[in-house]
Amino acid sequence: MSYKIAVDNGHGLNTPGKRTPVMPDGRVIREWEFNYPTAKKLGKVLKRCGLDVVFVSDTEKDTELSVRVQRANNAKADLFVSIHYNAFKGVWGTHGGVETFHYPGSSKGKRLAELVQKELVKATGLRNRGVKYQNFYVLRRTLMPAILCECGFMDNLEEARLMLDDNYQQKVAEAIGKGICNYLGVKYVPVDSSPKVLYRVQVGAFAQRENAEKLVKELKAKGYNPFIIREER
Repeated sequence: MSYKIAVDNGHGLNTPGKRTPVMPDGRVIREWEFNYPTAKKLGKVLKRCGLDVVFVSDTEKDTELSVRVQRANNAKADLFVSIHYNAFKGVWGTHGGVETFHYPGSSKGKRLAELVQKELVKATGLRNRGVKYQNFYVLRRTLMPAILCECGFMDNLEEARLMLDDNYQQKVAEAIGKGICNYLGVKYVPVDSSPKVLYRVQVGAFAQRENAEKLVKELKAKGYNPFIIREER
């Protein structure tokens, strides 16, 4: 059986307030800059594991919540996951960590949240803020088990610096993907890190260049794309 996962990248690029305080180097990181690439990475993880994916907010714009939900429901997705980055008061502080939300009273949503939260804590090494329930629109109106992941705090300076870290984004994506696989009973397929091997084929070596050019011409006529390398011995 092929499962379909609805992936939501949280807020839009220009959503008011969804950004870090001013960093020491003067820049400001918007939440979308973490949410969007991490959602895309999650999509690749899920597809690698044999799951179908529907992106419900695949844009810089702040997609209406009702549209996100409608897309997930219309696609008859089996699960819904929304990716976010948390904030406390919008000023730098020592608060931090990861947490995962589900809809109140949803036993399936709670189980999914527990499995994903476990993997997030393990992968990120951040403080475990636990599994919580909340009446968020995307959790309330979706017709499938749904979770919302807060993957750090953008008003914690150390965690804000992780937002644009490609390696951290990948850790989060892998963790969420692994939790989803565990929930569905699907085998998690890790990234193939084995070295790629190329095999070079040489079809001839000639002392006279004209002989080499003759062979190149013959091979091109057959649809190949050969080239000449000059070696001195």
